[in-house]
Amino acid sequence: MAQVTAAALPVQRAAVRSINSAPSAKPANSGLKLTVRGRRVVALLALLPIVIAFFFVGTRAVQADQSGPTTEVIKVEAGQSLWDVAVAVAPSEDPRSTIWTIKELNDLTTSEVLAGQALVVPLSN
Repeated sequence: MAQVTAAALPVQRAAVRSINSAPSAKPANSGLKLTVRGRRVVALLALLPIVIAFFFVGTRAVQADQSGPTTEVIKVEAGQSLWDVAVAVAPSEDPRSTIWTIKELNDLTTSEVLAGQALVVPLSN
């Protein structure tokens, strides 16, 4: 008998194309990619409104402090006490709070005043 050798024949596979895949489809991971410098810029832009808000709040607080009470300078007359000065300056307010304000404005440690002494007092509104 004659010997027959079987040669392996190449197998061809049919090209199968998926229905969902399109030839021009972009990969699913095509989002915006930022460098380190780009991320820093985005972070600074996000913080910018907060910095601006703190700036405006700070300047308004400084303006409120600068307005303060309006004052005038008076001279203490003979026989007048700090209570008398407080009643004369702000007759419609509690003299104790006016005395405290006068002491703060003049850096007084006691309530004693001398005749002829100049005092900075708040103006009554």
